[in-house]
Amino acid sequence: MRTTLLLCAAAITLAGCQTPAPQSVLDSQRPPPNSVKREYVDALRGTIKPGIFEKAEISSVVLLDPEKQIYAYCTRTAEHAYPNWSYFDLTLKQNMIMGVSKNDYRCRDKRLRYYDFPELRNMTY
Repeated sequence: MRTTLLLCAAAITLAGCQTPAPQSVLDSQRPPPNSVKREYVDALRGTIKPGIFEKAEISSVVLLDPEKQIYAYCTRTAEHAYPNWSYFDLTLKQNMIMGVSKNDYRCRDKRLRYYDFPELRNMTY
């Protein structure tokens, strides 16, 4: 019985493990251009209350798929009422947002560089 419990616990632990982003993706990191920041703020304008974020950061833009020219970046924000980081991952192709996901494990990779994002923190209607 004890062995079965240990094996189940190990399986559950391993199932939650996810591999970090490949080094080749992280080597492609570039600071986010103003156009990316502006597009993100414009997409959120009118959907959230201005001034809600205590902290806001945007990651480097990375090349996810060189053949298809798919890029990605993350944002992380902390609200005044909820001080823990919330992460969003966005994928881009030809400067158009293709997808958004919340709390993607790749956004938590310690090798990913983040930059202050005052444009989001100070957003107005």
